[in-house]
Amino acid sequence: MVKHNDEEWTLPRRKPITKDALDRAIRAEEDAAAQEHQAQKAWFDHGHGAVMLKLTDGRVFGAEPKFIPSLKDASAQQLETLRASDDGVYLLLEDLDLHITVDGLVTRIMEESPLAIKRSGARLAGLTTSAAKAASSARNGRLGGRPVASGKARRAAT
Repeated sequence: MVKHNDEEWTLPRRKPITKDALDRAIRAEEDAAAQEHQAQKAWFDHGHGAVMLKLTDGRVFGAEPKFIPSLKDASAQQLETLRASDDGVYLLLEDLDLHITVDGLVTRIMEESPLAIKRSGARLAGLTTSAAKAASSARNGRLGGRPVASGKARRAAT
């Protein structure tokens, strides 16, 4: 609300919402949804003791319930009722009244994969500093910076 001097409170003037603005908002929401992981099917695999997801893009992910905080105390009988929501956005477990986002779960599984852990470890190792790295950097700086890439590496970069 807006008040001018001693006047009464008035609502601010707003532009009317046009069909074009609505269409842009709907397209933006559809584009954002297309970037998220969506489940085509979800089930509990007794043989492997894992919660399984088949995504709409064909990839299949699985994780033991102990790695999914909201499922770690669920019984096998409760996990048997696991299913994907109609739109594929959630995993539903009716018995426990749980709605787990598929995108969040897949992201969590990927972050904890051995390859992701290895990559993050390599990234962190590259961030470390030492006297030897500082001396090497200083030598390279005096020589004009980083060494020029070899011909093979230069061709691959172009």
